[in-house]
Amino acid sequence: MLCCETKYTLANKVLYTITWKERRAEWMVSSERSASGAVNEFLKKTNRKKSQISGVHVFGFDIKILHQLRIEQPRELSTDKITIDKRKRPLNEIQSLSQQNKRYASFGRDAYKKVKNLILKHRMVSESEEPICIRSMELENGNNIINIKYNSLLDLTRLDAYVRVCDETLLSRDGYRRLATIEARLIREYQVAHRRIEITKLINNQINIGTFNLDKGLDQQSILDDNDEPQGNPDGIIVDEQEVGNGVYRSVRTLLQTLIPIWNKSVPPILQSGDTINLKLSGDGRNVGHKQNHVMLTFCLLNEKDEVLKPDYQYW
Repeated sequence: MLCCETKYTLANKVLYTITWKERRAEWMVSSERSASGAVNEFLKKTNRKKSQISGVHVFGFDIKILHQLRIEQPRELSTDKITIDKRKRPLNEIQSLSQQNKRYASFGRDAYKKVKNLILKHRMVSESEEPICIRSMELENGNNIINIKYNSLLDLTRLDAYVRVCDETLLSRDGYRRLATIEARLIREYQVAHRRIEITKLINNQINIGTFNLDKGLDQQSILDDNDEPQGNPDGIIVDEQEVGNGVYRSVRTLLQTLIPIWNKSVPPILQSGDTINLKLSGDGRNVGHKQNHVMLTFCLLNEKDEVLKPDYQYW
């Protein structure tokens, strides 16, 4: 039986030892030079001087895992050496915001390449063998949060949700802009504003909003109390009625063409084939200025029963 061992000595050297048995005797040879040196001593003791055996094979250093570690270890040692570009100033010495953004962008590109290689190395892949994606990287510099985004394509569904939240909560553009400066992961305000304009255009194409002029004799009559004096235009707003008009309208027929398919597809369906559509027209006045008001005409579908009491089920 042949037994090969490696031990570390006090001098931080490796002692290669080979032990074997011949009959009842036990023999041992060793070498601090190399594994092949220990094998050569073994061949001398066993009178096989003309034989040539590799110490790497005898000690099992050619095992696939060990061989891979021997190859990768020099690479890891070489990657541990960091090369600092002394031509670049430290980030805290850069006063220009645009120059800081360029530095962050350059860092983001280099970090993306390294992380992408790590993803492939660790086989971070999906079922279809596609590597996972890096969406963003968040950095902190003092009190500032820097968010580096790698996916420039916006999800329209997510963007529409932002627009809806801002509209339903009456969040202004300035308010959302201040909120986005605190939370870097929020979508930029200008992107939300552009999407709102696109949605408005889509709605106008499907359900157009027209303008008209009321009778000026009726429109210019003052609505005054007994002790009030006539007022002109207290806000000083100049309105070109030929271009804007003093009233707007939507076609009920166009609205129904859009709403009926929605009502039919609802769960449970509000309208079914052969049902009679019962509409109720109503109006609601609003005071929008000093001695100025307007009336909004709305309609609701009485087939929705108690739901018509909710503001979301009033259509205009």
